[in-house]
Order: sequence, then structure tokens, then C-alpha cells
Amino acid sequence: MWRQIILVMAMLMCTVLMTQSSTLGAKRVYICCETYSIRNLMGDGPGKYDMITVMPLMKELGMKGVALNDMWMKSYDKDYCLKIKQAAKQNGLVIAGLICGGNLATDDEEARKRQIETNKMKLQAAHYLGAKIVRFDLGSTGDESRDGTDGVQRCIAAFKELLPLAKKFGIKLTIENHGGVSKKADYILEVIKGTDPKWVGSCLDFKNWPADILYEENAKLAPYAYHTHAKAHSFKPDGEESSIEFGRILKMLKDANYRGAISIEFEGGGDQIEGVKKTRDLILKYWPM
Repeated sequence: MWRQIILVMAMLMCTVLMTQSSTLGAKRVYICCETYSIRNLMGDGPGKYDMITVMPLMKELGMKGVALNDMWMKSYDKDYCLKIKQAAKQNGLVIAGLICGGNLATDDEEARKRQIETNKMKLQAAHYLGAKIVRFDLGSTGDESRDGTDGVQRCIAAFKELLPLAKKFGIKLTIENHGGVSKKADYILEVIKGTDPKWVGSCLDFKNWPADILYEENAKLAPYAYHTHAKAHSFKPDGEESSIEFGRILKMLKDANYRGAISIEFEGGGDQIEGVKKTRDLILKYWPM
């Protein structure tokens, strides 16, 4: 009798510990890198990295996660995606996200429908990859004066079509401040709040704003962030980014209780691996992880 009670108690304790471990894993913040950061080194030519061979490099750079830009996906079929996932796992990495282009706000209704179907296919691929988030570009109507009206409404409708599949796979949909409908934080917030903020959020790009409103716009979206692009172009002699205050933006995310990848997106010239290292060191200066 007592042996049975002890066995049951041990099983319950094990379940609690596993749940706590899972919860902590889901809440943690980790350093990550976008494959776009080393865009000149990615591709099919001699000495170039692909989505599989890049994983040891990311490990060597001290990353815990990697976000994959769809421009280097050779296929979206299950076998290929599982090979990428396995390569990441072998190098101690998680696939933080799949970063996808497209236009969900276009005036061309047939093109918009095709884009939604393409995005559904990429959601399936993200599921195979084990990705935490997908970034879908909102695009534009082609008329700046209508991006905040017709464009926003079309994007809300498109995300509502994508949400059932995203929820089924447990993948968050994210919107990067990336021009067009996403050029203003208020437009992005309309899409988030017009769909489901538990599943739709921001991919917060630190620098994709006009300089005079950059911190104001970042502050609006930080509480809704499910992914980040910690963007850098160049650095001062003291290691700070040349044009923005990384510490200030990272504090916004901390204050918003952000959990997820702080993902490096180096867009400067010169040695891109060195740029990734400098961005990494700057992030860790303000947010050790």
C-alpha cells in the first residue's frame, strides 16, 4: 500500500517538474541570429552556406537559435524541413522562426488569394521545422494613402484565414515594421488587435522607422512582440551601434516582459560574421543570457 502511495507521489512530482521545465523553456529569452545577417555567405556557390550547413557556424558564433529567411529555402517539403531541424538540433539550436515575404494588402484579389495559400504552405513548413514564429510581410496596396485603410482591413482578413492553421501548429504569426501597411506602429496594432493578440504580434525591428519617431514606435510595439530583429549597421569605437541606443530598446522589451529570441540582423557592409559578433556582444552587454 505504502509503496503504491510513494510511487504515485513520485509520478506526480515528476509531472510537476516536467511542467515547470517546459514552462521555463517557453518563457526564456535567448540569443539568436537571422540567416539574412550573413546574406553574402548564403547560397549555392562554392564556399556558400545553405540552411543545413549554416548550423555549425551559428553554434560557433554562440547562438542558441536561428531564424531562417525563406529566400534560401530550397524546398518546403517535409523531408527537407526535417533535415534542417535535425541539423539545428545537432548543434544545440532551436529554429526561432521562418521569415517570409509576400503581399497580403495588394489590390489584385487573385494575387492576394494566392499569397494566402502560399502562406498556409509555409506555415506547414514552419511546423515541420519546429519554428516558434512565422513572419509574414503585410505588403502594400500600392497607394500609401490607402495602406492604413484598405490595406489594414485586407491584412486583418488574411490573418484571420491563417489563424486556424497557426493555432493548430502552435505557431505565432508576427508582423515586422517593414514598409507599406507595416510602416506605422498604429497600423500594425490595428492588425494585431483586429485578429487575436494571443497569436498575432510584432516582429520588432529595432531600426525600420524614421529616426525622429524610432523610439516612440518601438515602445508601442514592444508589449506585443513575439520576435525581434536586433538590427545593426555599424559600430562606434566603444562597441555601441552608430545610430541607435540598443540598451534603450532592449530595456523596452525587458519592461514589457518579453520572452523569445533576441535575434541579430546585421545589415552593414564588410565582414558580416564580424558584424554578427559585434551585435551579439552589444546585446549581451545589456541583456546577459
